[in-house]
Amino acid sequence: MNTLSDILPLLGFYSVPFITLLFSRWINKQFKLLRLSVKVVDLIIPYMLLLLFAMSQLYFPVNLIPYIILIISVLGIILATYFTFYRKELKLYLFFRIWWRIVFIICLIFYVSAGIWMILLWMN
Repeated sequence: MNTLSDILPLLGFYSVPFITLLFSRWINKQFKLLRLSVKVVDLIIPYMLLLLFAMSQLYFPVNLIPYIILIISVLGIILATYFTFYRKELKLYLFFRIWWRIVFIICLIFYVSAGIWMILLWMN
């Protein structure tokens, strides 16, 4: 783990979501041309979860995925409760749209912190 050749492939895989986000406007235009309602964020989230699983298996003493799933699930329950009891209506489209944005933010926070942790581990 102390050589650059050990961490370079993982850094390449780690940078893919950030590069994809840089070109997201162009990619979203291509999806619109094909009449697909898919956004770049929809494609990045499973990739980030998969890479977080791989990084946690390789470099961390605990697996991060159960914690991410638990946080995402609890926030989904809280959001559904808020829409149901305070707003008195639960529109599934609005719920899933907001919830998926929250999932992206949580995955991005875990992803960036795992990358920083991986770099700090490599430096020591």
